[in-house]
Amino acid sequence: MSTQKDIWDSIWSRGIELTWDDLSEEIYQCLLKETQGVKGKKLIEAGSGTGRISLRMATEGASVVLVDYSEKALKNAQGLFSKINQKGDFILADIMNMPLNNETADITWNAGVLEHFTLSEQVKALEEMKRVTKTGGLVISLNPNAGCFPYRMGKYIAEQTGKWPYGIEDPVSSLVPVARKAGLNVIREYSIGFINALDFLIFLPGGQYLQNEMINFFQNLSTEEQKLFPGYLLVSVMKRL
Repeated sequence: MSTQKDIWDSIWSRGIELTWDDLSEEIYQCLLKETQGVKGKKLIEAGSGTGRISLRMATEGASVVLVDYSEKALKNAQGLFSKINQKGDFILADIMNMPLNNETADITWNAGVLEHFTLSEQVKALEEMKRVTKTGGLVISLNPNAGCFPYRMGKYIAEQTGKWPYGIEDPVSSLVPVARKAGLNVIREYSIGFINALDFLIFLPGGQYLQNEMINFFQNLSTEEQKLFPGYLLVSVMKRL
């Protein structure tokens, strides 16, 4: 039986491209807003995957550390950094036990990571993210939003038809109770990326047509009306209790 690590090793074995995508832009803009700019700051990405967003932040003057338990993921990320001669530190480790000193980073963050862990593992991961973050620094985690209907529907159909590629994935309704157990206070929580959630509709019969029509519908709404629809990623911004 494949473990979660086996699944991600298989995904990262396909390689990654330097191409920037809409979801990366959403996450990047969110991090820029929360950090008030990354230039001169040290950031740890705990569960770095492609490393694409950390690379972008490094080009903006941040010092970045990428941690992942998949050697294939780290090699892919190193390849992206080397293509443009950009410096970064790469650490092969479980994010629940990172070989880093206490209070190393101004910001420790991840996206699309905690939803693959049990609740007790989420607590351990957040405790470790807190440990390596400076007092007064931020811990930021972005996870699939349990309140986002298009994502939930697409995921459900994909699982029912055996087409879901990401293994165990439990969407998050709020990190508040988990964060408290880890000694962190969620200072704000909101969602981003409704349009990105529509990508999951491709798992439905006729999903491409439905996706296109929903994009058109959403883009024709006012900004205020668009805010009524929960986005794909739940953003949890945390500090030490």
